[in-house]
Amino acid sequence: MHPPSKTQYNVEFPTDADLHGRLTRLLAKRKVDMPSVVTTHVGDRTLVQFLAPKNDALREDIKKLGVAVREELIFQFEMPNHHWELHKLAKTLATEGINILSLYSQVQGEQMRIVLAVDQPANAMALIEKLGFDPDYAIYD
Repeated sequence: MHPPSKTQYNVEFPTDADLHGRLTRLLAKRKVDMPSVVTTHVGDRTLVQFLAPKNDALREDIKKLGVAVREELIFQFEMPNHHWELHKLAKTLATEGINILSLYSQVQGEQMRIVLAVDQPANAMALIEKLGFDPDYAIYD
């Protein structure tokens, strides 16, 4: 198991095109990998999630925009590319009271790479190992 190389940043703010533009300009200047950026709109709020190396200066620059930012530990693993496998994962975590905070998947042939943030990372990793998968804290580019 490797130490975390990336963290998930969650940035939330009132929907504002100018503010969103300033955030994306900052991310571009910091060379944040754009395929990892996800933007969601709920009501009058915008949430931007992205993966990047943990960096206190980046966090402070984001806060200077006047937006809320939090970080979550993430880990990855591979599992078969089948919808029942994802269901089995979600059900196993739920049975143990572990909440999925975010889940990204990328299909690679017969496998899916899952990047997961949960509210109990250590417990989730133990359960994922019991399911026969090999979780790793490192996120590789």
